[in-house]
Amino acid sequence: MKALACLLLAAGLAPEPRPNPGVREFRILDAWGRDTVEFRTTALVEDIVGTTNRVTGVLKADPANLKGPATSARISLPVASFHTGVGARDEAVAKSLGAPRTPDAVFTLDSLRSLSAVGLEANHPVDLEADGTLEMNGARRPVAVQARLTYVPQGGPLSQLRPGNLVKLVARFDVHLDDFGIQRKGAVLPLQVGEVAHVTVSVLADDASPEERERYRQSARDYLKAPVN
Repeated sequence: MKALACLLLAAGLAPEPRPNPGVREFRILDAWGRDTVEFRTTALVEDIVGTTNRVTGVLKADPANLKGPATSARISLPVASFHTGVGARDEAVAKSLGAPRTPDAVFTLDSLRSLSAVGLEANHPVDLEADGTLEMNGARRPVAVQARLTYVPQGGPLSQLRPGNLVKLVARFDVHLDDFGIQRKGAVLPLQVGEVAHVTVSVLADDASPEERERYRQSARDYLKAPVN
């Protein structure tokens, strides 16, 4: 048997390792637009808050072992989708963040530094600190993240609203605008826009089947009478 395995390996025919059955994939794609990313800058004369609901992504992990090698996360959004309450300012924000040349901002998880618990238990939050990479405006920079994960299993009251098991993610990190080539030139702009944007991500990811997710999307289309995320 050992000789056969060696022969298959030498021939490049050895079977690929089976994926860990405990690893689950949770998708961020809320058809109702309830996921949010918010940024806030504070300057001498003005606080600017921008929000978007056009957030997508994938969280992947073994809920019983968050420290496992399969743990990963990728979250993206179109930078032109931020709303600040002033239309003209929205256009300026989109341009300063790289639109249309680099239309998306993308966060990727690199590593976990600390966890309050190794695994996710139903309805018990887990606090964590992590390192990631943010790509925006043609630049890639490391960011330090503080986050909270909460696992909500299928079968409770929320199952009437959304299919699948759910993971709530709330994450916070700071973006130094100069690191991403975001200009604050002139006499007035530094008085309006702070040097640092404080970012909060609040999303609900699910592991619903494609069929369940499509039915959920269709119910949103029917109710909202509009295109959905």
